[in-house]
Amino acid sequence: SLTVFNSRLVLATPETATDYSYESIQGIIGHEYFHNWTGNRVTLNSWFHLTLKEGLTVFRDQEFTSDLNSRSVKRIDDVRFVRENQFVEDGGALSHPIRPPFYEKMDNFYT
Repeated sequence: SLTVFNSRLVLATPETATDYSYESIQGIIGHEYFHNWTGNRVTLNSWFHLTLKEGLTVFRDQEFTSDLNSRSVKRIDDVRFVRENQFVEDGGALSHPIRPPFYEKMDNFYT
């Protein structure tokens, strides 16, 4: 069974739903469906396991949605969402990549 918490998308009608709504429905239903393989039958030992379970499920639902639609557009939307919501402080005009003051060059990882 699927547990879906957003009834607005599950109960969408053609009169009120947009293209974005239908794509969101694909992602949410796919996400909950993929939990059958990555999580619903697994007991978590720690909070770290939750990130593994959710991370793999999110990856699978992103792949599913991008296979049904445009992979490039899906990737751009996902990156935009993360930048605008998850890392708000990185979205400003003064944001920049992390630049350490120095680094040690490693050409050979085996020695």
